[in-house]
Amino acid sequence: MKILSIVTADPSTMQPPTPEKMEQMGALIHELHSKGVLLDTGGAMDGSLEMKISRRNGSYEITDGPFTEAKEVVGGYALFEVAGREEAIALTRRFLDLFGEGTCHLHEVSSAPEM
Repeated sequence: MKILSIVTADPSTMQPPTPEKMEQMGALIHELHSKGVLLDTGGAMDGSLEMKISRRNGSYEITDGPFTEAKEVVGGYALFEVAGREEAIALTRRFLDLFGEGTCHLHEVSSAPEM
């Protein structure tokens, strides 16, 4: 099963990662990628595109960020290929042990059909 994990954190308590944490995260990413468990990952970039697009009653609303009033911000994502729920939980715990305070929202996803 494919699991999309989106990590969020409280911007008022987020700390920039230390070089040691970055090295540890790099090692975890390399390990999981080489095992074929981690399919893709990435982090949000400071100053990058941030917007919200909504559709209601046939009309679109586009709101540009940054969303400074947000209680949580997206820190990044990971796409995993796991055998089941327990493996997804175990991988997420390993990640959060390095990331620190935050929440991972896990969603089972499927690939788009071949065109």
